[in-house]
Amino acid sequence: MATYTLADIRTKVRQVTGRLTDGEMSNVILDQYINRYYQLTFPAELKLDRKLTYYEFLTSENTTWYDLPEDTFTNIEPPATIDELEMLWYQSSAAFFDQNPLTIQRQIPWTGDGSTVSFSTTLASPPIMPDSLVITDETETFEDTNKTWSTTTQNITGDLGGTGTVNYNTGAIAVSFFTAPANGQDITLSFVKMSVGRPIAVLMYNNQFQFFPTPDTAYRFRAQAYSVVSALTNATDRPDLDQWGPCIAYGASRDIVADNGEMDAYQEITILYKEQLAYVLKRTNQNLLNTRAQPNF
Repeated sequence: MATYTLADIRTKVRQVTGRLTDGEMSNVILDQYINRYYQLTFPAELKLDRKLTYYEFLTSENTTWYDLPEDTFTNIEPPATIDELEMLWYQSSAAFFDQNPLTIQRQIPWTGDGSTVSFSTTLASPPIMPDSLVITDETETFEDTNKTWSTTTQNITGDLGGTGTVNYNTGAIAVSFFTAPANGQDITLSFVKMSVGRPIAVLMYNNQFQFFPTPDTAYRFRAQAYSVVSALTNATDRPDLDQWGPCIAYGASRDIVADNGEMDAYQEITILYKEQLAYVLKRTNQNLLNTRAQPNF
């Protein structure tokens, strides 16, 4: 069976660009061009069924936000499931919160007397969603910016230097203003009461997943994803499909001549490069012909 190794790709790049010897371009630099194209540009140019897979993880109790993985997948997309049950998928935060609203509760638990700086209370309706608590006397404001659930007490800091604590699990809140709130001044407290259960919706936004409602236990989340390709480092290394070899060679060659201002060569190589892109994509297109389009209703 014919193969296409890194050594073969190097040879083709040298032939196409005219860098025939190590003196004109070392293998180290050549490999940098090859792998930059293969790992960065190639996955952006083509979404190939060969790299289509699943991204999955287990949720944690009372944890709303989950960071997207870095350098593992080029794309994560619907359909998504939670314990094999289909979820609603959002990439618009406005649509997500419009259809899955978070209810903000607002209270006035304290009133200033001009001398007292420290106040405390225990909310009757915990748990509190992390990153939702705000306390203000209209002079100093305390805002919880922590997004990680914890049953231990968390510190919060006022914008004028006051200090405070919050326990998401018990609802215990304590705050000490830097300057005593004025006599008769209402001190407002607002927070989101966390809704927990099996998630029915997920928002992919700001490099994070946000679930609604917040998971109350471990659920298996799964979504469709395109995995990244591994770098070619040894002369005998091969791309995931040998068929990709010429395309990788022409793609790297385009970058080399472009960086050196050889625009005539760039245009000539581009014609051959696009031809190879079509060959590579034909495999995926043929597979797609075997599937029936799903209706949007």
